[in-house]
Amino acid sequence: MKVLLHACFVMLSMAQYGCLATAWVAAVGADSTRTGHVWFAPFERTWVSNESMAIAPGPVLRRLSILPVDGDADMSSRFTQVISDHTTLTVIPCAKHVRESVLALDDEANRPTIAQNISREMAVDAVLFGRVTKLPSHPSDWGWRAEELRRLHLYLLDKEGHVLWMDELPFTVSVGSKPPIEQVIRAALARHFQDHAQAIGLDARGYMPKKPS
Repeated sequence: MKVLLHACFVMLSMAQYGCLATAWVAAVGADSTRTGHVWFAPFERTWVSNESMAIAPGPVLRRLSILPVDGDADMSSRFTQVISDHTTLTVIPCAKHVRESVLALDDEANRPTIAQNISREMAVDAVLFGRVTKLPSHPSDWGWRAEELRRLHLYLLDKEGHVLWMDELPFTVSVGSKPPIEQVIRAALARHFQDHAQAIGLDARGYMPKKPS
């Protein structure tokens, strides 16, 4: 009888610890899913200039001014770092008074004039414009965080105001109680952009000349 009671006690203890272990694993999993993250989808609506004057041996562009991405400050800093780290372009910061005037005037009709003015004032070969549009957020499948669908619109114009490249990058932002791991996001964006730039010929055309590894 004593042996039977002892065996029952051991089984109950194991079941209790098993439940605690399961609860701990679930808590860890729930905590990790509350960390924000960003997922990048394939680029869409890509357009690259096929003008013969735009295709030449060697880098066509050497100095680039990147305007702040309207609607997403984080994406602005991420894309600036990617281009600085992975191309031979010298990125020239845009002066504050220029940024403020651009944000007030930036639209498709004004971009050529803006690109000409910035190129002249900042002594650059081209200007990269960017803006982010957002769709309504919605709860994720597990209900622990919200996900926002966004789209990054990119426009590269030369110093004469000609459009060299246009693109759209859809991405999803998962909003958690913890901030996203920025290093992971920037590494993913760098790989994504480099593969795309190579595939559509931005390196070959000299618009985004790849930095030697």
